[in-house]
Amino acid sequence: MAKAIDIGTAFLVGAEMRGGREVFTSERDAFFSMPNEDFAEEMLSKAGAFYIAKKDQLYVVGEDALKFAQVTGQQENYRRPMAAGVLNPDEEDAIAMIQVMIEGVIGRASFPGEVCAATIPANPVDESFDTTFHSMVLTRFLEGLGYEVKIINEALALIYAENPTVTAPTGESIPFSGIGISFGGGMVNLVAAYRAKQLVAFSAGRSGDWIDQQVAKVTNQPVGRVIGAKEKKLDFNNIDPSDRTLQALDIYYEDLIKYTLNHFKVQFKKQSATFDDAIEIVIAGGTASPPGFIDKFKRVLDKVELPIEIKNVRMAKDPLKAVAAGSLIAAISQEKKKMAKAQKEGAAQPPGAEG
Repeated sequence: MAKAIDIGTAFLVGAEMRGGREVFTSERDAFFSMPNEDFAEEMLSKAGAFYIAKKDQLYVVGEDALKFAQVTGQQENYRRPMAAGVLNPDEEDAIAMIQVMIEGVIGRASFPGEVCAATIPANPVDESFDTTFHSMVLTRFLEGLGYEVKIINEALALIYAENPTVTAPTGESIPFSGIGISFGGGMVNLVAAYRAKQLVAFSAGRSGDWIDQQVAKVTNQPVGRVIGAKEKKLDFNNIDPSDRTLQALDIYYEDLIKYTLNHFKVQFKKQSATFDDAIEIVIAGGTASPPGFIDKFKRVLDKVELPIEIKNVRMAKDPLKAVAAGSLIAAISQEKKKMAKAQKEGAAQPPGAEG
């Protein structure tokens, strides 16, 4: 009936409905390059690795790419199609590789014109680029796969998925009203919304990758090892004071949260936006997934005086899938509008559009 894909710097997450249930498919947004020599391709095939052969090079794609980087120590061969939330301008194979990964996650359209909602970040407040080129490349590629494309801000998709509410003085619960913050791999995306309408939207160029790079510098170790420690050992409720890597991660996470909230204060004031009642903050994203993140966020929030009252901070039900889930809600809504219009005009439904 419809599909969605959250195109993140660290992960791609696809979503669709099957048998009345949400089904998600994810893949790490990375590849590892190696010469196609001796028995390399045969070895990869036997190991069941997802790879692509291109001329004299082999590209190991997804989760296996990180494993190869960690095992070999060849960090220079671990490459990312995305950087800071958009296509990596320093990676010559970025477009080709991201296209392979997207098709691997969501496949081709089930029928011509099937709606696919794809996420992009808001324009950044601390970088000198916009998202136009990134958005157009992805749109054209998805259209080539047979989809009708709906582009959606990833933090707004979080609002759709988690439905934060504001309680009016009359007692009315106002839906889709609050702040959504997606802590991705390349960027932090934030939206303040009222009844699903964006009041403030921006992205910032510091997030998970920035943390990894800073920690790698101060601890003098490869980024791949920092990522491994972050994903397997980091728990903000239990930081080992003798572990330099965990100590550094704790420090730079705190700096990231403070950086994001201070930018929100500035942007909120610029937009002259107002919230008369206390609101919720909903958080998602892989960078926010370590245990204890919400408690750490609240501790930093207490030190930053926001211009609005916050009644609650909560994690999305699934921080890695929430943005894709919200995008799927938008895609299904768009698909239903198309079907209603077609029925009104007496047009035939496309095969499979009935779900």
